[in-house]
Amino acid sequence: MSEGAVSKKFDFSYAERGVLFDICDCSLDKRLSFYSLNREQADRFLKRLKHIRKMNWGQFMALDRERGVTPEIPGSDSYVMIDSQNTSDIRLGENYYYHFRVEQKGLFRVFGYQFGQLFCITHIDPDGRIHH
Repeated sequence: MSEGAVSKKFDFSYAERGVLFDICDCSLDKRLSFYSLNREQADRFLKRLKHIRKMNWGQFMALDRERGVTPEIPGSDSYVMIDSQNTSDIRLGENYYYHFRVEQKGLFRVFGYQFGQLFCITHIDPDGRIHH
């Protein structure tokens, strides 16, 4: 692993289980939520979620950074942002906070955390305004 790289840790007990999405913890801040999406962005967002839903957690986490998941570094702005929206009752121990790109090229990203089989979406950033 290169210097400064963060390992792609996840709850391995769900490696063979499909990735499901939850938006109950999604920020309601207009610029960081689904409220900010126009119709074209919403279509691309849903298309990507449907694509990922065909994968299990092991496959999703094995994708390269441009097509897959980027773990958040504990203490980073993005990590703290996700943590502030995390309402799960199991917050002791290891937290698995990530973002993924909606498209290979571009800044459209989705932030959230793993909670069991779920990827809980906390923030949607269609234009790279979050910590970029």
